[in-house]
Amino acid sequence: MKKIKLVGILAAAVMLIFVAVTAYLHEKNADKSEEIFVIPVNNDELFVSSEEKYNSIKVYKQTNMLVINAQSETAFFDGAQFTVETDGKITPEDIEITWMTIGGNTEQAEDNDRIIAEIKIYDNDELIFDKKINFAKKGFDAIEDVLERNGM
Repeated sequence: MKKIKLVGILAAAVMLIFVAVTAYLHEKNADKSEEIFVIPVNNDELFVSSEEKYNSIKVYKQTNMLVINAQSETAFFDGAQFTVETDGKITPEDIEITWMTIGGNTEQAEDNDRIIAEIKIYDNDELIFDKKINFAKKGFDAIEDVLERNGM
């Protein structure tokens, strides 16, 4: 009976920490999303997109450049923008977006969300861009900070 009570208390504490961290991150970063995407894009330039639950990657094609916007509806990711210079001959088939779990698994599982996106861009079969984006890193960092502050 004591073990069940202890597990319940621990579960409640973890949930409380999670809610507190989420609220803190949401309040802290409420106005930052507009600052992240400094290169303007429009829907006519949308070239490739991929979504996984609350997270999305959108690749826009501009003159001699691809603009990559990573966005999330969660408070654990502020957004990110990357650019890749091209010779203008990139096709949608030259862009690979692979979603994976923290463990690197690409298969969807009920208990393990795919929260990492790997973006690879090829030009004439040569890899010119390879980036992994962890949409939950900020959340993990915040939980780690809270645990360190509390001596855990």
